Amino acid sequence: MNTLRRYRGDERGKGRKGERGKGRKEKSNLLLSPFPPLSLSPFPSIKGILVLSIALALTTAPDARAQVSEAARAFDAGNQHYADGAYQEALAAYQQALDKGYDGGALYYNMGNAYYRLDELGQAIRHYEKARRFIPDDAQLLHNLEIARSQINAPFSSLPTPFWVTWWKRYVVRAGAMPFFIAGLLFYAAAALLLGHRIWTGTRNPWHRRALSVSLVLGLLLLSTAFGASLDRSLDRQAVVIADQTALRNAPQKEAFSNLDIHEGILLDVLGQQDGWLEVRLPNGVTGWIQADTAADI
Repeated sequence: MNTLRRYRGDERGKGRKGERGKGRKEKSNLLLSPFPPLSLSPFPSIKGILVLSIALALTTAPDARAQVSEAARAFDAGNQHYADGAYQEALAAYQQALDKGYDGGALYYNMGNAYYRLDELGQAIRHYEKARRFIPDDAQLLHNLEIARSQINAPFSSLPTPFWVTWWKRYVVRAGAMPFFIAGLLFYAAAALLLGHRIWTGTRNPWHRRALSVSLVLGLLLLSTAFGASLDRSLDRQAVVIADQTALRNAPQKEAFSNLDIHEGILLDVLGQQDGWLEVRLPNGVTGWIQADTAADI
Protein backbone atom coordinates (compact mmCIF):
# COMPACT_ATOMS: atom_id res chain seq x y z
CA MET A 1 0.00 0.00 0.00
CA ASN A 2 1.26 3.49 -0.75
CA THR A 3 2.21 5.64 2.18
CA LEU A 4 2.20 9.39 2.55
CA ARG A 5 5.61 10.85 3.16
CA ARG A 6 6.76 14.41 3.53
CA TYR A 7 8.53 15.96 0.60
CA ARG A 8 12.22 16.57 1.28
CA GLY A 9 13.41 17.62 -2.13
CA ASP A 10 15.33 20.62 -3.43
CA GLU A 11 14.53 23.80 -1.43
CA ARG A 12 15.92 26.52 -3.66
CA GLY A 13 12.75 28.62 -3.68
CA LYS A 14 11.93 28.47 -7.40
CA GLY A 15 9.56 31.12 -8.63
CA ARG A 16 9.95 33.51 -5.67
CA LYS A 17 9.19 37.14 -6.53
CA GLY A 18 9.44 40.47 -4.74
CA GLU A 19 11.61 41.72 -1.92
CA ARG A 20 9.76 39.71 0.68
CA GLY A 21 10.17 36.61 -1.46
CA LYS A 22 13.89 37.27 -1.78
CA GLY A 23 14.17 37.30 1.99
CA ARG A 24 12.50 33.91 2.14
CA LYS A 25 14.80 32.65 -0.62
CA GLU A 26 17.89 33.65 1.33
CA LYS A 27 16.63 31.68 4.30
CA SER A 28 15.58 28.70 2.19
CA ASN A 29 18.70 26.78 3.18
CA LEU A 30 17.32 26.88 6.73
CA LEU A 31 13.77 25.93 5.81
CA LEU A 32 14.36 22.20 5.57
CA SER A 33 17.24 20.90 7.63
CA PRO A 34 18.23 17.24 7.07
CA PHE A 35 16.16 15.58 9.72
CA PRO A 36 15.09 11.96 9.16
CA PRO A 37 12.02 11.67 6.89
CA LEU A 38 8.67 10.87 8.43
CA SER A 39 6.34 8.21 7.04
CA LEU A 40 2.63 8.27 7.74
CA SER A 41 -0.15 6.09 6.42
CA PRO A 42 -2.81 7.86 4.33
CA PHE A 43 -5.15 7.54 7.31
CA PRO A 44 -3.01 8.34 10.38
CA SER A 45 -5.79 9.29 12.81
CA ILE A 46 -7.51 6.73 15.01
CA LYS A 47 -10.86 7.83 13.65
CA GLY A 48 -9.67 7.34 10.10
CA ILE A 49 -8.35 3.86 10.86
CA LEU A 50 -11.59 2.80 12.52
CA VAL A 51 -13.72 4.17 9.71
CA LEU A 52 -11.55 2.49 7.10
CA SER A 53 -11.59 -0.83 8.97
CA ILE A 54 -15.38 -0.80 9.08
CA ALA A 55 -15.55 0.17 5.43
CA LEU A 56 -13.25 -2.66 4.41
CA ALA A 57 -15.40 -5.12 6.34
CA LEU A 58 -18.50 -4.14 4.41
CA THR A 59 -19.44 -4.69 0.79
CA THR A 60 -18.10 -1.24 -0.09
CA ALA A 61 -14.53 -2.29 0.74
CA PRO A 62 -13.30 -1.88 -2.88
CA ASP A 63 -14.59 1.70 -2.90
CA ALA A 64 -12.81 2.40 0.41
CA ARG A 65 -9.56 1.01 -0.93
CA ALA A 66 -9.96 3.08 -4.08
CA GLN A 67 -10.47 6.22 -1.98
CA VAL A 68 -7.27 5.55 -0.04
CA SER A 69 -5.42 4.99 -3.30
CA GLU A 70 -6.76 8.26 -4.72
CA ALA A 71 -5.61 10.15 -1.63
CA ALA A 72 -2.14 8.62 -1.92
CA ARG A 73 -1.93 9.52 -5.61
CA ALA A 74 -3.03 13.08 -4.88
CA PHE A 75 -0.37 13.38 -2.18
CA ASP A 76 2.33 12.05 -4.50
CA ALA A 77 1.17 14.44 -7.23
CA GLY A 78 1.43 17.31 -4.75
CA ASN A 79 4.99 16.34 -3.93
CA GLN A 80 5.89 16.26 -7.63
CA HIS A 81 4.33 19.69 -8.20
CA TYR A 82 6.27 21.01 -5.22
CA ALA A 83 9.52 19.60 -6.61
CA ASP A 84 8.75 21.38 -9.90
CA GLY A 85 8.16 24.70 -8.11
CA ALA A 86 4.43 24.66 -8.94
CA TYR A 87 3.28 25.46 -5.42
CA GLN A 88 -0.32 26.39 -6.25
CA GLU A 89 -0.76 23.07 -8.05
CA ALA A 90 0.87 21.29 -5.11
CA LEU A 91 -1.65 22.86 -2.73
CA ALA A 92 -4.53 21.84 -4.98
CA ALA A 93 -3.31 18.24 -4.96
CA TYR A 94 -2.81 18.22 -1.18
CA GLN A 95 -6.30 19.66 -0.75
CA GLN A 96 -7.65 16.86 -2.90
CA ALA A 97 -6.07 14.34 -0.51
CA LEU A 98 -7.67 16.18 2.41
CA ASP A 99 -11.04 16.15 0.67
CA LYS A 100 -10.83 12.35 0.66
CA GLY A 101 -10.98 12.52 4.45
CA TYR A 102 -7.35 11.69 5.23
CA ASP A 103 -5.29 14.20 7.18
CA GLY A 104 -2.14 14.06 9.23
CA GLY A 105 1.11 15.74 10.15
CA ALA A 106 2.89 14.98 6.87
CA LEU A 107 0.11 16.45 4.76
CA TYR A 108 -0.25 19.67 6.78
CA TYR A 109 3.53 20.02 6.97
CA ASN A 110 3.84 19.92 3.18
CA MET A 111 0.99 22.39 2.80
CA GLY A 112 2.76 24.73 5.20
CA ASN A 113 5.92 24.55 3.07
CA ALA A 114 3.95 25.29 -0.10
CA TYR A 115 2.20 28.29 1.47
CA TYR A 116 5.55 29.58 2.72
CA ARG A 117 6.95 29.42 -0.81
CA LEU A 118 3.91 31.37 -2.03
CA ASP A 119 4.67 34.11 0.52
CA GLU A 120 1.49 33.38 2.49
CA LEU A 121 3.06 33.48 5.94
CA GLY A 122 -0.22 33.25 7.87
CA GLN A 123 -1.39 30.15 6.06
CA ALA A 124 2.08 28.60 6.36
CA ILE A 125 2.11 29.04 10.15
CA ARG A 126 -1.50 27.86 10.35
CA HIS A 127 -0.68 24.59 8.59
CA TYR A 128 2.52 24.07 10.57
CA GLU A 129 0.40 24.44 13.70
CA LYS A 130 -2.08 21.92 12.31
CA ALA A 131 0.80 19.51 11.69
CA ARG A 132 2.06 20.09 15.25
CA ARG A 133 -1.16 18.62 16.63
CA PHE A 134 -0.21 15.32 14.99
CA ILE A 135 3.58 15.37 15.36
CA PRO A 136 4.31 17.86 18.17
CA ASP A 137 7.88 16.70 18.80
CA ASP A 138 9.09 16.50 15.20
CA ALA A 139 12.36 18.46 15.03
CA GLN A 140 12.04 19.34 11.34
CA LEU A 141 8.54 20.72 11.79
CA LEU A 142 9.54 22.77 14.84
CA HIS A 143 12.54 24.11 12.92
CA ASN A 144 10.38 25.27 10.00
CA LEU A 145 7.79 26.77 12.34
CA GLU A 146 10.49 28.75 14.14
CA ILE A 147 11.78 30.09 10.81
CA ALA A 148 8.27 31.16 9.78
CA ARG A 149 7.56 32.79 13.14
CA SER A 150 10.81 34.75 12.92
CA GLN A 151 9.34 36.62 9.93
CA ILE A 152 6.21 37.84 11.72
CA ASN A 153 5.99 41.63 11.72
CA ALA A 154 5.77 43.04 15.27
CA PRO A 155 5.28 39.76 17.15
CA PHE A 156 3.90 39.80 20.69
CA SER A 157 5.59 38.38 23.74
CA SER A 158 3.84 35.36 25.22
CA LEU A 159 2.63 34.88 28.76
CA PRO A 160 4.35 31.99 30.56
CA THR A 161 2.37 28.76 30.51
CA PRO A 162 2.00 26.91 33.84
CA PHE A 163 3.75 23.53 33.81
CA TRP A 164 0.56 21.65 34.56
CA VAL A 165 -1.17 23.19 31.51
CA THR A 166 1.77 22.13 29.33
CA TRP A 167 1.63 18.62 30.78
CA TRP A 168 -2.14 18.38 30.35
CA LYS A 169 -2.10 19.46 26.71
CA ARG A 170 0.99 17.43 25.86
CA TYR A 171 -0.15 14.08 27.25
CA VAL A 172 -3.86 14.14 28.03
CA VAL A 173 -5.46 16.30 25.34
CA ARG A 174 -3.10 14.94 22.71
CA ALA A 175 -4.08 11.34 23.54
CA GLY A 176 -7.77 12.22 23.45
CA ALA A 177 -10.64 11.24 25.69
CA MET A 178 -11.25 7.72 24.39
CA PRO A 179 -8.23 5.89 25.94
CA PHE A 180 -8.97 7.36 29.36
CA PHE A 181 -12.67 6.60 28.98
CA ILE A 182 -12.03 2.93 28.12
CA ALA A 183 -9.49 2.52 30.94
CA GLY A 184 -11.88 4.20 33.38
CA LEU A 185 -14.71 1.87 32.37
CA LEU A 186 -12.47 -1.17 32.86
CA PHE A 187 -11.44 -0.10 36.37
CA TYR A 188 -15.03 0.81 37.21
CA ALA A 189 -16.20 -2.60 35.97
CA ALA A 190 -13.48 -4.28 38.05
CA ALA A 191 -14.67 -2.38 41.11
CA ALA A 192 -18.25 -3.48 40.44
CA LEU A 193 -17.16 -7.13 40.12
CA LEU A 194 -15.12 -6.94 43.33
CA LEU A 195 -18.05 -5.39 45.15
CA GLY A 196 -20.41 -8.03 43.83
CA HIS A 197 -18.00 -10.79 44.87
CA ARG A 198 -17.69 -9.30 48.34
CA ILE A 199 -21.46 -9.12 48.78
CA TRP A 200 -22.01 -12.63 47.36
CA THR A 201 -19.30 -14.40 49.36
CA GLY A 202 -19.29 -12.19 52.44
CA THR A 203 -15.49 -11.97 52.35
CA ARG A 204 -13.77 -9.38 54.52
CA ASN A 205 -10.22 -9.85 53.22
CA PRO A 206 -8.29 -6.55 53.61
CA TRP A 207 -6.55 -7.03 50.24
CA HIS A 208 -9.94 -7.48 48.61
CA ARG A 209 -11.11 -4.23 50.18
CA ARG A 210 -7.98 -2.38 49.03
CA ALA A 211 -8.33 -3.65 45.47
CA LEU A 212 -11.95 -2.52 45.46
CA SER A 213 -11.01 0.95 46.70
CA VAL A 214 -8.14 1.37 44.24
CA SER A 215 -10.23 0.19 41.29
CA LEU A 216 -13.06 2.54 42.20
CA VAL A 217 -10.79 5.56 42.68
CA LEU A 218 -8.83 4.92 39.47
CA GLY A 219 -12.01 4.35 37.51
CA LEU A 220 -13.54 7.62 38.66
CA LEU A 221 -10.24 9.48 38.12
CA LEU A 222 -9.82 8.18 34.57
CA LEU A 223 -13.44 8.88 33.66
CA SER A 224 -13.07 12.43 34.99
CA THR A 225 -9.88 12.83 32.95
CA ALA A 226 -11.69 11.62 29.83
CA PHE A 227 -14.46 14.17 30.41
CA GLY A 228 -11.89 16.94 30.93
CA ALA A 229 -9.96 16.01 27.78
CA SER A 230 -13.16 15.98 25.74
CA LEU A 231 -14.24 19.35 27.14
CA ASP A 232 -10.79 20.86 26.57
CA ARG A 233 -10.81 19.87 22.90
CA SER A 234 -14.24 21.38 22.37
CA LEU A 235 -13.23 24.68 24.02
CA ASP A 236 -9.60 24.96 22.88
CA ARG A 237 -10.04 26.92 19.65
CA GLN A 238 -7.13 28.74 18.07
CA ALA A 239 -6.68 30.70 14.87
CA VAL A 240 -3.91 32.40 12.92
CA VAL A 241 -4.12 35.85 11.33
CA ILE A 242 -4.01 35.37 7.54
CA ALA A 243 -4.57 39.00 6.48
CA ASP A 244 -1.57 41.32 6.17
CA GLN A 245 -2.89 43.11 9.24
CA THR A 246 -6.17 43.64 11.06
CA ALA A 247 -7.40 46.02 13.71
CA LEU A 248 -8.09 44.75 17.21
CA ARG A 249 -11.25 46.53 18.39
CA ASN A 250 -12.95 46.72 21.77
CA ALA A 251 -16.35 45.69 20.33
CA PRO A 252 -17.61 43.66 17.33
CA GLN A 253 -18.21 46.76 15.19
CA LYS A 254 -16.18 48.54 12.51
CA GLU A 255 -16.78 51.83 14.29
CA ALA A 256 -15.46 50.49 17.61
CA PHE A 257 -12.27 51.95 19.04
CA SER A 258 -8.97 50.35 18.05
CA ASN A 259 -5.50 51.26 19.22
CA LEU A 260 -3.72 48.13 18.02
CA ASP A 261 -3.07 46.41 14.69
CA ILE A 262 -2.10 42.74 14.62
CA HIS A 263 -0.15 41.26 11.74
CA GLU A 264 -0.15 38.15 9.62
CA GLY A 265 0.97 34.96 11.35
CA ILE A 266 0.00 35.87 14.92
CA LEU A 267 -1.48 32.92 16.83
CA LEU A 268 -4.73 33.73 18.64
CA ASP A 269 -6.98 32.05 21.18
CA VAL A 270 -10.59 32.32 20.00
CA LEU A 271 -12.92 33.16 22.89
CA GLY A 272 -16.17 33.70 21.00
CA GLN A 273 -17.84 34.64 17.73
CA GLN A 274 -20.57 37.11 16.83
CA ASP A 275 -21.94 38.43 13.53
CA GLY A 276 -18.78 37.99 11.47
CA TRP A 277 -16.44 38.93 14.31
CA LEU A 278 -14.12 36.87 16.50
CA GLU A 279 -13.35 37.65 20.11
CA VAL A 280 -9.68 36.76 20.51
CA ARG A 281 -6.86 36.77 23.02
CA LEU A 282 -3.35 37.69 21.90
CA PRO A 283 -0.25 35.82 23.13
CA ASN A 284 0.40 38.63 25.64
CA GLY A 285 -3.08 38.25 27.14
CA VAL A 286 -4.73 41.29 25.52
CA THR A 287 -8.28 40.61 24.29
CA GLY A 288 -10.47 42.24 21.67
CA TRP A 289 -12.44 41.68 18.47
CA ILE A 290 -11.28 41.16 14.88
CA GLN A 291 -13.17 40.52 11.65
CA ALA A 292 -13.62 36.78 11.20
CA ASP A 293 -12.36 36.72 7.60
CA THR A 294 -8.94 38.02 8.66
CA ALA A 295 -8.09 34.82 10.58
CA ALA A 296 -8.44 31.08 10.00
CA ASP A 297 -8.90 28.27 12.52
CA ILE A 298 -6.19 25.73 13.19
